[in-house]
Amino acid sequence: MKRLFATPPVRGCEQLPSEAQVRRVSEIHLYCLCMRHICFISDYGLANELVGSCKGVMASIAPRAPMIDITHAVPTFDVIRGAELLQHATRYMPKDAVYLAVVDPGDKTKRRALAAQVQSGAYFVGPDNGLLLPAAEALGGIRRAVHLTNQRYYVKPVSNSFHGRDIFSPVAAHLAAGTDFDGLGEEVEPTSMVSIDFPEAEREAGGGLVAEIIDIDHFGNARLAAMQDDLDLQYGVSLRVGIRDEVLDARYVEAFGASKAGDLVLVADSHWRLSLGVNKGNASRALLLEVGEKVRIQPTEKSSS
Repeated sequence: MKRLFATPPVRGCEQLPSEAQVRRVSEIHLYCLCMRHICFISDYGLANELVGSCKGVMASIAPRAPMIDITHAVPTFDVIRGAELLQHATRYMPKDAVYLAVVDPGDKTKRRALAAQVQSGAYFVGPDNGLLLPAAEALGGIRRAVHLTNQRYYVKPVSNSFHGRDIFSPVAAHLAAGTDFDGLGEEVEPTSMVSIDFPEAEREAGGGLVAEIIDIDHFGNARLAAMQDDLDLQYGVSLRVGIRDEVLDARYVEAFGASKAGDLVLVADSHWRLSLGVNKGNASRALLLEVGEKVRIQPTEKSSS
């Protein structure tokens, strides 16, 4: 048999490794190199050990899998907001990522724990409460889905209140490390998965619209249930903005810098979602805005730009 190593052994390594040992080392090396990224989103926040516990579980199973924290600041229990953020984030994540998504306010003894493979080759792991579907559809739709019933992939004992650590995190890590998808549990029909309905803008005559506030961001901007394409207007158009019983003057601008400090403006954010904000101010505090309120936007003139 041809020798695998041409150089003489060094002191303390007098015996050469067998072919089987060399093959095993190569398999381990390939296993480590081929681990997928794990992209983690939750409503856990960073004030406690929840995120760290989940990442510790994943690191113990897939130590070479790169982890990307999409965000852990999803508003508590807000499945719709989590789904919107996850859907948007897929634009910028690795193509074959494993998405670990945990916003799970429902009864954990009744809702299913799922893993899904999508057409792009990515995986999603999380609760069957509508959180996963918008992002999965953005990546071509679900190819296969399984109910995570194989307890071999759980962390024991399983807490009734922390499936993110004990079920979803270990499954995500095993998928990142190359575990067979079919072995995770019982196959389910993708059409049986729970869906959610995003609020949609209502178009009005004259080019206006009515849209619900779906989120208040870190800067106090009110993000609306309307995309930039829903408003067929040029930048610079003056607007009348109706909030409760009050009507305010505003302007539709390309960026905050196109207005003066203190101006009320309508601007598209990084998700191309329309947001009502105050330049160098906080619209939420200034106008006492709350998630769920409806805002009426009506142009008063056409821009010459």
